[in-house]
Amino acid sequence: MLSWVRLHHLADWTKAEITGSFLPDAAITSLNSDSRTLVAGEVFVAIRGEKFDGHHFLEEAAERGALAVITEKPFVPPVSSKTAVLKVKNSLQAFAEIGKALRESFKGPVVAITGSAGKSSTKDMVAVFLGPDTLCSPKSYNNLLGVSKTLCLLEDRTRHLVLEMGMNGLGEIQEMCEYFQPQGGLITNIGDAHIGKMGGRDGIYQAKKELFDWISRMNPALGIAFNLDDDWVVKAVKETFPKGVRKITYSAKDSSADIFISGKEIEPKSGALNVTLKSEDGELEVAIPHFGIHHAYNLAGAIALAKLVGVSWIDISQRVEKVLPSHHRGEMKQLSQEKTLIDESYNSNPSALLSALESVMLLDPNRRRVLVLGAMRELEGFSRELHEEVGFKLGKMLIEKNISALVCGVGDDTQFLLDSLRKVAPNTQVCFMQNVKEAERPVISQLKKGDIIFVKGSRGIELDLLVKKLT
Repeated sequence: MLSWVRLHHLADWTKAEITGSFLPDAAITSLNSDSRTLVAGEVFVAIRGEKFDGHHFLEEAAERGALAVITEKPFVPPVSSKTAVLKVKNSLQAFAEIGKALRESFKGPVVAITGSAGKSSTKDMVAVFLGPDTLCSPKSYNNLLGVSKTLCLLEDRTRHLVLEMGMNGLGEIQEMCEYFQPQGGLITNIGDAHIGKMGGRDGIYQAKKELFDWISRMNPALGIAFNLDDDWVVKAVKETFPKGVRKITYSAKDSSADIFISGKEIEPKSGALNVTLKSEDGELEVAIPHFGIHHAYNLAGAIALAKLVGVSWIDISQRVEKVLPSHHRGEMKQLSQEKTLIDESYNSNPSALLSALESVMLLDPNRRRVLVLGAMRELEGFSRELHEEVGFKLGKMLIEKNISALVCGVGDDTQFLLDSLRKVAPNTQVCFMQNVKEAERPVISQLKKGDIIFVKGSRGIELDLLVKKLT
């Protein structure tokens, strides 16, 4: 938290009604919406969610020594506590107003990243390239609450701010832009994540384009990093910036791009990604410990955005060795008996899954693949069709590469994937489990020496629990 922020600032920004033990000049160390991790002196924000209500824990927060609580309900702290009560109409909006005020006080460059896949990995890469004293959204803090929490992590020394913006519907990215005012940004790609909620690819397009719509109205704007190889992103740029905007382009197909991905390959034994990038500043050959060819695009996009902010090619070249995989997103781990685990357990959607599977096929063809594929959620009426499509394409990959595999589906809709796979590759061994708990024992018991284990599924399937067991 910025050192100058005091309790009276929070009261002013949220237009709160004040009761309890209010110390206006008390310094704010941090805000916390989880009473279980609350530390004495923090401000507790009682947030309502679909499955929880922070207002049930106001008394616990006060007993833990909260400096103040931000609440929608009247609350009288225990007599023994010295907790101030800031009563507001909406706790989430109050949190966002605090984030907005902190953003307005920040004078450094602010960039935002969205897209159907690769947001978090690209965001973490950008933070590395921007150098020391850069704040980026932790984990996947990419909704209104998460980005508000990110702003509360600003420090006096912070020089750059990198935000991740996700969405579950129209207007969400626009709302975050209005609160947090990014000056530049990047749409990694526009795919099929959330296609069920959005009613089709065009709905996803309109929601993701909101970031470019915002940047087009910024004056001055830093501009955009621009993926020339994604047709939907190209469409968004043409529609949003008819008069042009400063942009740094990247591509694996167009050698005239500002950053040209002239080479990308996976090392068959280690799985490391070798990438060659060319620009007017020079050529960069690098091996990064991220699994998946798709990370070449994330790397190029991150470099493009860093150049947009003003980072030199020399600094980029020196910092690239510090680029590491984001948690549960292409992490590779060596297990006992020469087994390799590829951890993509954080999330999944059809296009991202197929891209990752294509990379899995590039590894040593003599090693068996154990593919643990969780159901892909938020596909709604498209779910059966898209799971079947993945199964069909996976079957073709296995046949064409002549690769031995055990494919395990976890979650109801993976039955469609397995049924489709069997039609194309009937000799492939498959198994189905309803949930991750049911999957742990049969998956682990069937592992053999030298297996390549690939784990990917939607977050709600919780395949990270299986990864924990495997490691």
